Amino acid sequence: MSYAQAQGIIDRHPHRDLVQLTNEDPAATTLNAGVLGRALEDASAEIDSYLEGRFKLPLADPPAVLERLAIEIAMYRLQALRPLHDLKDARQRYDDAIAMLRRVGSGEISLGLSPAGGTAPRSAPDEVDEGPRRVFGRDKLKGF
Repeated sequence: MSYAQAQGIIDRHPHRDLVQLTNEDPAATTLNAGVLGRALEDASAEIDSYLEGRFKLPLADPPAVLERLAIEIAMYRLQALRPLHDLKDARQRYDDAIAMLRRVGSGEISLGLSPAGGTAPRSAPDEVDEGPRRVFGRDKLKGF
């Protein structure tokens, strides 16, 4: 399952850039939908590799943030194949997307989904989750 469709990437990036990134022929004037689709599928597969340990895949109703991340990853992969632009900005957006996926994978941040793929229950603002009591503290580790 792809988290982003071709229209999503077309809406976010200039047509001329997409034409250049998806075609070998510098005289081409239309984007290559096959290359674009493969880039988006590859980006979605990369996203799944981060999510598979926490969520049942495929996600029934993926959050919108995954579309943006898939587009950023696909654009980076497309730009990495061509010496058209400075790759620095694309690399930074890619690194940011991967960092966010790692944080989701580790449970540090949430996509708002339960592990089964449904909506995560929200706790009341005054509810506090308490973990186990601390075994080692400053007083017990003094001198180490």
